[in-house]
Amino acid sequence: MNDAEYHQLRELSWQRKLTGAEEAELQKYLAAHPEAKTDWETDAELNRVLDALPAAPPVASNFTAQVMQAVEREAPAQARAESWFARGRLWSWLPRAAAACVVAGVVLLGYHEHQVRTREAMARRVADLARAVSASPELLANYDHIRRLGDTPPKADTALLALLK
Repeated sequence: MNDAEYHQLRELSWQRKLTGAEEAELQKYLAAHPEAKTDWETDAELNRVLDALPAAPPVASNFTAQVMQAVEREAPAQARAESWFARGRLWSWLPRAAAACVVAGVVLLGYHEHQVRTREAMARRVADLARAVSASPELLANYDHIRRLGDTPPKADTALLALLK
């Protein structure tokens, strides 16, 4: 007996009890191949346990047809439920989206108003400065000297630093 025949006998033992001739061939193979004996004993024990299990309840002969009919009945109902769900989701998000748009509009309008008021204030200050300079031109007489004061780096106040330490 070769390995293929041994595997065939294993598969037969899963389906039914082996005949006397098959059992004799198996015993010869197991005597020649002791490493296969453990696998055979495991399979035999598993078969014994499976045979001891209660039989499955009988299934109707038209079981598949009944399942397919149930699926066909359920498919349109599920499609209706999904389309209703999708419409329901749209309507539940619509008020939230509208509220978000209103909030965004108010924020943008407020920011625009802030920019307009800032520009108006700057324009008033420039106009006031222009009026002051046109009234007394001597205000700009020392402008170059004053402007250069900002270019020189400030000197460190060593006396103040000594007091802070």
